[in-house]
Amino acid sequence: MRDLRIIFIYRIKRYERKGYQNEINIDYFLKNRFSKEYEGQKSVALAITTIENRAGEKLLWIDELQVIRDEDKGKGIGSYLLRQIIKNARERDLPVALSVKPGGVGGKRFNQEELTNWYAKYGFVNEGGMMILRP
Repeated sequence: MRDLRIIFIYRIKRYERKGYQNEINIDYFLKNRFSKEYEGQKSVALAITTIENRAGEKLLWIDELQVIRDEDKGKGIGSYLLRQIIKNARERDLPVALSVKPGGVGGKRFNQEELTNWYAKYGFVNEGGMMILRP
């Protein structure tokens, strides 16, 4: 990780959507993906999470988590993103949840079972068709 410069911008946006009052949207993304100063550069990773109610429970839902470029995969970047998401959820005393969906830009690094096992290393358990980590 020392040779890789990752700058995250954190933003919270409140909006209302039918059935989701005062939902808070939290995005972690690379500054150089959206900054004019770094327009020619490519992102190495991104994670998008949303605080929402699912099945009557408020939780931090991981909408997307991926390392973009093949040459950056396997360097711990995805693990770093996941640890940051977990830290953010713990600060809010929220469970973290997701659906396991292999794929993304550049193809699959893990199959369904491998990806499920990867999340399990961080304490996620299968619960009602989703992987969840409780505080």
